[in-house]
Amino acid sequence: MIGKICKAHTPYYNAKLRRMAFKSRPALVLARADTNDFVVLPVSTITHKENIDPVYDVPIDPSIYPNTNLLQVSYVRTHKQTTVHEAELTGVICDLKHEYPDLYIEILDKRESFSQEITNQAL
Repeated sequence: MIGKICKAHTPYYNAKLRRMAFKSRPALVLARADTNDFVVLPVSTITHKENIDPVYDVPIDPSIYPNTNLLQVSYVRTHKQTTVHEAELTGVICDLKHEYPDLYIEILDKRESFSQEITNQAL
């Protein structure tokens, strides 16, 4: 699972229903958090382009990275790390770590940079 983009069921706030709901979205699996959980980064198309973070959102253009099996330009949101239960990961979309190792390392570097920024702010 590690290094793969998988389908993940993740919670989100449904503004129309005014409550939490779940949706299936791609997520990059980074590590095992414990026995049953994985640390992931969401992969999103980001409908409202003004919400793209120029530093921490890493674009994946399917015309450049066709083996990702993504249908449109998507962004790995390196500043939105979350944990999901293994049962919420349903299918592998792409083995990013092996298909595109340079892109995978770039994503890890951005996540590390964001984590360092959090540490700096906390101190």
